[in-house]
Order: sequence, then C-alpha cells, then structure tokens
Amino acid sequence: MPPSPHDIADDLTVLALVVDAGGYSAASHRSGIPVSRLSRRIAALERKLGVSLIVRSSRAFRVTDIGQRMHQHGVRILDEAQRAMSQAKDSLSEPSGALRISCPVMLNTMVVGPLATDFALRHPQVSITVDSTDGRATAFAEPADLQIRPTSTPLRDSSLVVRRLAVVPYVLAAAPALCETLPGTTSPAELQQCPGIGWSFRAQPSRWPLHHPQMGSMTLELTPRLVSDSLIQIRAAAVAGLGIAQLPASLCEADVKAGRLQVIAPGWAPPNVELYALYPSRRDLTVAGRLFLDELCLAMARIGSPH
Repeated sequence: MPPSPHDIADDLTVLALVVDAGGYSAASHRSGIPVSRLSRRIAALERKLGVSLIVRSSRAFRVTDIGQRMHQHGVRILDEAQRAMSQAKDSLSEPSGALRISCPVMLNTMVVGPLATDFALRHPQVSITVDSTDGRATAFAEPADLQIRPTSTPLRDSSLVVRRLAVVPYVLAAAPALCETLPGTTSPAELQQCPGIGWSFRAQPSRWPLHHPQMGSMTLELTPRLVSDSLIQIRAAAVAGLGIAQLPASLCEADVKAGRLQVIAPGWAPPNVELYALYPSRRDLTVAGRLFLDELCLAMARIGSPH
C-alpha cells in the first residue's frame, strides 16, 4: 500500500524540525523528541519517498538537494499549522498562550525586559520567553515570534514582515579623566590612534565612520583596548576610563549628566542604528504578540526617535 499524504505530511514536519535545528541532537533539545525517534522518522520518510534526504556521518550533517526541497514543503506545512493555531487564539478576547521574543541584551535591559514583566502581570494567561542576543541573526537560533534586530545597513529581503521601531543616534564618549590625557576632544582628527573600545557589531570595530552635518565625513581609527559585542560592557569600560566609545545617546545620557562620561568631538557622530521588529506575518502573530508589539513601539521612544 502506498504511503498516505497524511503520513508524508507528518514526516515532513519532522524533517523541517531537524533541518532547522541543524542536527538531530539540537532538534531533540528543542522538541523533547528523542534522537532515536527523530532518526527513525527521517529514515522512514526516505524509504517512502525513495530518496536520500540527509547524509549522516560522525563528523558532518548535510542535507541533500532533494532534502532541501522537501524541507521547504515541511516548513510550509508547519507555517499553515501555526496560522491555524494563531487564528483560533485570535478568537479569544483575552491574550493567551506563549510569546517568544529575541532581542539584544541592551534593549532587553532597558525596554523589553521591564515591558515583558509588566505585560505578563497584566495578562496572566500569557507566558513570555525573552532570549538575549548580540543583535545579529544566527543560524539555527531558537525560533521566535518576534525578533528585535538592530542594523546600520538595509535589511536583506526575507519572508519576514519588517516593522521599524526607532532610529537610535550614537555619540562619541569618554571618561573626563581620559579626556584630560587626549591631544584634543573637539575634532576627530585629533583623536587618531587614541585608545578606543570597539563594538564588534560594527564591521570594523577599531575604524569608525563619522559624519558631521556641515563638515562631511571621515574615518576615525583608534587603538583598540577592548572589543565587545555588549554595549553595556562597552559603557562600563568607557566610564572606567579605558578608551573612547561609540554609544547610544540614550544609554550614556545619565552618565553625561552625572559627569561620569563626556561627549567628545561634538557634532561628529557614528551612523545611526535602526531597530526593527521582524515576524512571519501579521496574521501569524497572536493577539498577545500584536498587543506586545504595539506597546513596544510606544516604549521605544525612550531610546530613540519614533519611527
């Protein structure tokens, strides 16, 4: 008896799970399904289709060309199932269910974390998970309903819906004690090769493009004393006097007012960073997700200009 379309569809969702996770162990960790059962399901699917989908070895995990095409079918099946679940939940008056959010550490600390706590208190049927990242997309990351991603360059085309949250201006800042040792603090030309703190989110952590509305553009090259993917760590190192840092104006505003940091080369600024929310589509977002996103857009006024 030939396999039924229902059986094939069910197995394709298992294939999508394994491929998206990048392996059987990771898929087992995400789903709670034992590795042995996942392996048997994929092997059974290969027998039903008469093709090889995944090449297994002790050192490699490789998806064949036909496996990649079958994976896309599995993804579409999972998307349709998620859409059906979302529409069912949308019929409820009270937000409910799980909401997973992925966002940079600094944004989690300043905005998303406090908002998530308050949101969960007001909506007791919602369970929120917040995954902190360095802001960059990573392969095989845990799937999220909402991804908050910063960028200083245009986002690539994708199947995700993109909603801009805010534009965040950056400034050059350093501790007053360090400023006293610098050759000058009014022009970037005076700061070449001075000690700096690099942010690895930028393409070149020690070479910073700067722009002045009247004087044009230039590149400031510093001697890196520390490079980090965490703006919170970079701010702390700048306050400690380790070097010049490029920081969000909102993150160092209190330090500047208290005299712990000083804005240098006024008028010269690194590129702005734009913050975006990404999600599969408006109809795939649950009631809880849509409400949270709307509240997040309002809260973003704390760290950047409105979108």
